[in-house]
Amino acid sequence: MPFRKVSFIPDSFYHIFNRGSEKRVIFNSSRDYNKFLSRMEENADKHEIEIICYCLMPNHFHLLLRQKENGKIPIFMKCLQLGYAKYFNTKYQRVGPLFQGRFKAKWIENDEYLLQVSSYIHRNPLSLNKKYEQRKDALLYYPYSSYKEYISTNKNITNPDFILSYFSKTNPKLTYRSYVEEILPKEMELAQYLLE
Repeated sequence: MPFRKVSFIPDSFYHIFNRGSEKRVIFNSSRDYNKFLSRMEENADKHEIEIICYCLMPNHFHLLLRQKENGKIPIFMKCLQLGYAKYFNTKYQRVGPLFQGRFKAKWIENDEYLLQVSSYIHRNPLSLNKKYEQRKDALLYYPYSSYKEYISTNKNITNPDFILSYFSKTNPKLTYRSYVEEILPKEMELAQYLLE
């Protein structure tokens, strides 16, 4: 098994992502999405992982995580992916790997990159709607993203406070929403290599 190029440093942020083997759909129903989310929350508490933001798409997922202790993210991800794959394979009477190998991880090396990645993750549902007038609604109403936790008073499994601290002190949620809903050239460049 090849070694990872990424070291998991305590109190650092990481963009974690993976997709279904052969780009297959990994979430067939709302129950599947909710099972993944509940496993994610349960394992985050157990392994001292802070979930900053997330988005689950039909054939892939993105997580922005901060680990409190050294080496916790690989353990967290192993538990999350193996547990979900076991549930999925049992439910759909299938065998074999569900995910396309190991999860991918990018270390977030600076604040600008951190904000770009959070926006990129929250903008993922835009790909589901091609019509311009429906695109912003896709962000607001997509049920398997933490975006609503950032722009409303809903707080569920993420901690948006760190990201929101970079925005307007009077109304950080509104400022963050404007930031996410604008087209950012650097973000478009970022999208080219994140999910290879």
